[in-house]
Amino acid sequence: MALANILSEMPDLLERTLAEHTPDAQGFCRECRDATGVSATWPCVTRELAEQARSMSSAQPPAPGHRAGEGTVAGRRRARDLSAPARDLSVPAGNGRHRSI
Repeated sequence: MALANILSEMPDLLERTLAEHTPDAQGFCRECRDATGVSATWPCVTRELAEQARSMSSAQPPAPGHRAGEGTVAGRRRARDLSAPARDLSVPAGNGRHRSI
């Protein structure tokens, strides 16, 4: 569901995905093939995900007071307070875990 939520915020990619993942005459997806060339049956997982994203993006309008993007990864990223001072990474956090370098 998280991927559908992200895809619902990208209308160009969503429409392209819906346009590309269509059935052929035998009922297989035109785009999805594995390494051996075998096609996935339609609707493929990608098409189902795009359908879910389309239903999310065309859902009812947000409630009054609801900020656009709130509750989504992109919305939370945009809402971060970047004015706070950055934590000094040279000082260990004190939680006993190693820091990635």
